[in-house]
Amino acid sequence: MEHTLHFSETAIVDGTLCLLGCFSLVTWSVILLKAGELLWHRYRLRSLMPQINLNELLHAGFKSHTLEDKQLNTPAGRLWQIGQQTYDTARLQTQKTLHHSAAWHELIERSLRQQLQKERAVFDSGLGWLASIGTTAPFVGLFGTVWGIMHALKDISAQGNASLEVVAGPIGEALIATAVGLAVAIPSVIAYNFFLRQNRTLLAQLEHFATDFLRACIQNDLNQTTPGVDHVHASA
Repeated sequence: MEHTLHFSETAIVDGTLCLLGCFSLVTWSVILLKAGELLWHRYRLRSLMPQINLNELLHAGFKSHTLEDKQLNTPAGRLWQIGQQTYDTARLQTQKTLHHSAAWHELIERSLRQQLQKERAVFDSGLGWLASIGTTAPFVGLFGTVWGIMHALKDISAQGNASLEVVAGPIGEALIATAVGLAVAIPSVIAYNFFLRQNRTLLAQLEHFATDFLRACIQNDLNQTTPGVDHVHASA
């Protein structure tokens, strides 16, 4: 019976360390994946932006099919494509009044915002794991430490000797769980905050691009709209 209890208490501490090891594996896997994803998005964004000249939209209209498929399959490319498709549909309208143009501009803005939300969800994917592990890992390690100390104190009590040589060894081993928990939590929290800031920077660049795109659409429509049409409707 005592042997079974001893095995159970030891297995709980070992299981805690194994769980923390799994947490560490997940943490570093997410960190490496998100780091590669971040570098890839930055590279594609910098290479794609110079090729999209919004001034061309004001004249002949820049068509999204002039971009390669691999360029369209990027956050900026998808944002451009959804805005361009909506604007191309607006160009087919028969009425060119400012009132109808304003309605289409609002639709374009909503389409861009919706796509930005989708890109935000992609950027933030995986960060929930880092946040959860960074929050729970110290407590898991503390649980292993407390359980290990309880086990060590029982052994010390059974031996009837509370000298430093007897106490230091088991308690020191029990504290390993807390140390491992902190070693897992600290990289998780640092990586979470880092990727969160980088994602905000990328989203800010995409928002600037979306704003410039909408401004170009509005300016183009204002240049093409006949002022007298709205004046006639207002007089009527």
